This record gives sequence, C-alpha cells and structure tokens, in this order.
Amino acid sequence: MSDIILHHYAGSPFSEKLRLLLGYKKLSYSSVDIPVIMPKPDFIPLTGGYRKTPAMQIGADIYCDSAIMCRVIDALAPQQTIYPAELEATLAASAHWIDTFFFKVCVAKLFQPKVLSKHPLFADPTAAAAFSADRAELNRGSVAEPMDTPQAEAYWSMHLQQLETQLQNRAFLMGDAPTIVDFSTYHCLWFGYTNEVLRNDFSPFEQVIAWYQRMTAFGHGQATTISGSDALVIASAAEPALIVQQDAQPIGKLALGDSVDITPIDYGKQATRGKLLIANLQELAVQRCDLQLGNTVVHFPRLGFQMHAAAD
Repeated sequence: MSDIILHHYAGSPFSEKLRLLLGYKKLSYSSVDIPVIMPKPDFIPLTGGYRKTPAMQIGADIYCDSAIMCRVIDALAPQQTIYPAELEATLAASAHWIDTFFFKVCVAKLFQPKVLSKHPLFADPTAAAAFSADRAELNRGSVAEPMDTPQAEAYWSMHLQQLETQLQNRAFLMGDAPTIVDFSTYHCLWFGYTNEVLRNDFSPFEQVIAWYQRMTAFGHGQATTISGSDALVIASAAEPALIVQQDAQPIGKLALGDSVDITPIDYGKQATRGKLLIANLQELAVQRCDLQLGNTVVHFPRLGFQMHAAAD
C-alpha cells in the first residue's frame, strides 16, 4: 500500500495512532514530516484550510481526522478488522469519548508546570512563545473550557484504574485482538508514557503497562520518507477516486453540489471549502479545484464536524 501518504510529525499523538495502526496492518506508506506550528506551506494546499495533524493522502484524495483515516486503512487491509460488527456501537462511542474527553485529560496532564519545566521546547523562550501563539490560534473560537491539573489528575487516575481492571484477564481492551478502542487509548497514554517526568505515574498499573508494551510491539510499518513538495506533485498528477454517492444525508437545506464550509466542532475551526460531494451518516467530503493541485477531494468523518453553506 505504498500509495498511502501520511503527513505528520514525530510528537503528534494522533499521528502515533495512525503509525501504530499501519504497523498492525503491516502496511507500507510514504511519510511526510510537517512543521509542528504554522506556516505549513505543503500541508494546507492539500486540506484546503484544515490544519490539525495528521492528514492522510491517497493520490488526490485527502483524509482529515484520525477517525476517518483509521476506517480507510482498515478497509484497505480488512484482515483482523479493528471494527468488528458485533461491537460497532460500543466501539464508535468509546473511541469518540477517548479521542475527545480523555485526550483533553491527557493534554492537561502533560502540559502541567512540572512537565513543561523539563521540556526542551519550553526551555527556549522564543520557541515556547511561538508554540503558545500557534496553539492559541488553533483554539480560537473554541467554546470548551480548559481543564485544570487537579481535575485532569482525578479523571486520569480513575480511567487508568478502570483500564487496569478490564485488562486483568484479556490481552486487549475488548478481548483477544485489538480494536479501534485500543489504538485510541494507546495514543493518549503514549503522550504521557513517553515523557520521563510522568513515567512513574504508570507504575501502579501493571496490566496497563503490559498492554501498552503489546501495542508498541506492532511497530510503525514500512515508511519511506518523501518531501511535502513530492506529495503535492503526486496530488496534482492524480485524479480523485470515483465517487458513487448513495444514501445521501445532507444537513438541513444543503444538498450535494452546494458550496459548503466544513469545520471541526471542537477546536481548529479553520474551514475547508468546496463542493459537497459526500454527505452520509459516516462521512462528509468536498471537491476542491486548486490552481496548484487541480481537482482534489477532502474527506472528513461526519461525527465531530459541522457543515454550513459557504459565505460569499
């Protein structure tokens, strides 16, 4: 599967979820290292405005948000699916909670003063200021209140104890094989476990550590590094996959073919504008015509995103 291109950076937790899933599926892919902060000159032309990390490219089709990327990867390599049909509702609800609320808990835990004081980035005042300004812009328009450290610590300890109990007699969270819930949980805990300041916080949870090590053993698959400009050339030389729209479920008065803006509902509310091409219960996608890239299609999961008629 060398046609997969992952746009990411090493310290991105949601990118780690994708890297680990590619390892589990034993897939090869191309890897583009993108900047941690804006500007991202070889990334934004692909997504049309969406700026969260990572994004995944297959030719001229661009996938935003790890939820839809994991679905696409699982469909490309369906053996040992991480979405067993008999657990569909449980998996969808659990993974979304982990990727939103529990991820917020882990961010608050990681960005507490005792951790930041040891982080190389925040030892450089200029780099720290640039990072803080970038993340402030990313969060502009978000209505979510920041979580303080005592809240985060309590929620983190509660959930880790629940994981410890659940893993007493099983290799993975739902049984003998990993599901999307394992990959979502892993990237949240990876965010903290890879930080030496927080490593001892995991010590009471022996089953969680053993599970974490089983997950880590999947590796990151076979990655070949390419440049961002190489990825843009690939997109410009390709055409989006043929879309056969079925079971359309547009929102309100919007219909296929309308010009729309799609944004996340939580943060990173930079819009991607295009002609509505897909609107079903699982996915939203817009077709874009870029002067540099030609025709592309940008895909989003339905859950976690909102769509509005494009303003003039």
